Amino acid sequence: MKAIMFYGIKKLELVDIPIPSTKSDEMLIKVEACSICGSDLRIFNYGSPRIQQLTILGHEIVGTIEVLGENIKSRYEGLYYEGQRVGISPAVPCGRCYWCKNKSQNVCDNLKIFGYEFWGGFSQFLHIPAVAIENRCIIPVPEVLSTSEATLIEPLACVLNAQQFVGVNPSDTILIIGAGVMGLLHYKLASFYGAQEIIICDKVPERIRNAKALGIENACINSELKQRLNERGADLVIVAAGTKSALEDAFKYVAKRGKIVLFAGLPGEEERQMISCNQIHYNELTVVGTHGSTPEQYKEALRIVLEGKLSLKDLIKKEVTLEEAIAIFRQPNLSNDKPGRVIIYPNK
Repeated sequence: MKAIMFYGIKKLELVDIPIPSTKSDEMLIKVEACSICGSDLRIFNYGSPRIQQLTILGHEIVGTIEVLGENIKSRYEGLYYEGQRVGISPAVPCGRCYWCKNKSQNVCDNLKIFGYEFWGGFSQFLHIPAVAIENRCIIPVPEVLSTSEATLIEPLACVLNAQQFVGVNPSDTILIIGAGVMGLLHYKLASFYGAQEIIICDKVPERIRNAKALGIENACINSELKQRLNERGADLVIVAAGTKSALEDAFKYVAKRGKIVLFAGLPGEEERQMISCNQIHYNELTVVGTHGSTPEQYKEALRIVLEGKLSLKDLIKKEVTLEEAIAIFRQPNLSNDKPGRVIIYPNK
């Protein structure tokens, strides 16, 4: 099979490797599509402490079951079948630790993730280990949803995890910093939850033009925020851009007793930042981080989209082959382009 192998920082290569074998309690998925996440770009440019050996990136995956292990057929009778279309909830929990037992599988003590510890979706076929099946990480996806849209269920599930964690109050002023795909998903979901006043900002003018083209009137470049916000500031600030300046703006514009969600991770050299502990203390701020999602949240995100309550079509930018995808990673100033997911179709 063809795959894009990650050999280390800024080292990707299209390779031809054997199709993984499938044991009786495992699956083999034929990958229909896998979108390129910002975290994939960050790994390419900076690496990840989770990745200590060769791997295949890609965790926003949809495909069809090519091979179903004999034990799976009997153990999960009627749930899975060969030829079935499925999505992947990529953060695979152990199912045994404290967090798993308390429905917080995304922070499992023994978490392994497709595209990190497990090989990911930038390949024609994907091996599914037993632990992923046991923990319900393989989720049926109806054919009514387009393939490219189906890859965006996973990032929507991550956004859903963040907003469920802090709660979205319709009366709150919400500020979303970063108007890339994840920021736009945050806007869409907060609107679905009933938020009345949402401002989205970005330092890149092209992203603001794109947001307005999508019908988001309350979008501005960062330098205009002071004029857009009321004197109180934002009750909820979602940091959806992995930059130091985004973090600084969050603390600059958050209201007293407000909440800051650190949704986007920072590259390694920027990981440690100075924040004002006294501002948190005296203004009674709540600062939380959120990461990934659970299989149940993936199902919830899928339900919202299937019921027509949230559209993903306008977040799809381009569809490419494996051969074309490597050039996407090497493209300079990619973050300054019009936002949208690039979707890899490995079997085209």
